Amino acid sequence: MIFKVLAASLFGIACAAKDGSQYPLSYGEAWAGPVRFADNFNLSSNSTGFTMAEATLVMPHLSIPKKPHKEVDEYTASFWIGLDGVLSSDIVRGLWQAGVIMSVWPNGTTQYTGFHEWIPDDPIDVSSSKLAISEGDHIHVVLKTANNGYHGSTTLTNLNTSRTYTHSQNAANLWRGPTFPAQGATAEWIVEAGTYLNTTQYVFPNWGTASFLNARACNEKGKCSLPGDGNKKQGEMTAVFWNDTKTLYTKSYITGDRVSVEYIEKHQPSVANA
Repeated sequence: MIFKVLAASLFGIACAAKDGSQYPLSYGEAWAGPVRFADNFNLSSNSTGFTMAEATLVMPHLSIPKKPHKEVDEYTASFWIGLDGVLSSDIVRGLWQAGVIMSVWPNGTTQYTGFHEWIPDDPIDVSSSKLAISEGDHIHVVLKTANNGYHGSTTLTNLNTSRTYTHSQNAANLWRGPTFPAQGATAEWIVEAGTYLNTTQYVFPNWGTASFLNARACNEKGKCSLPGDGNKKQGEMTAVFWNDTKTLYTKSYITGDRVSVEYIEKHQPSVANA
């Protein structure tokens, strides 16, 4: 999950097609799901950006895809919510995200691991001893920021087992370099073909449908937005299309506070035919 991969997914080929939502659809090789823009975001005002995002992630059944982007020894997707995942040319910002990394192996073994990450730092996995996660579990994820995005906290709760993991930290920064605050210009609910630490990109498993329930993002004044309550200028829908295989791998739907990201394998000559 490196910053360049995330950026490419959002600023890929844009078109006027719809993907089960009112938002413009943007194709790339990593992200699938909606982005909600904060209403009237103003960088000079601490009260306009999102300072909280949340959703309950329902762990789907995983299987080996029939026609994957390529055949690998492990098929993986990261299933997360985030703040400030869209690049800005005006100021340095960092994506603050948390969720679950889901993997399946050819022998049928599956693994669901909680994680959090403040890009450009590496992700931090949550061990199963701290938060065990299984297929079918409902994981309530909350992200918060304070100090104009320079401090963050996250809570992951397995609603099936009542176990909770909490973490807080300052914004990521590079040695002798800038700090990457998450000032809440956007909130995201995403299934992603991220990257391993060696920068190799994930190849998606077949997850059927991944659902985000009770999803919302709020500013410090308590004004909340839902993934599906914006107009066409207040959000964006992302989808994964690989040009080398001419295949669309995701289709997403949003209704109010519910997001569904479906794994598909739709061959097509170009994204214009999506």
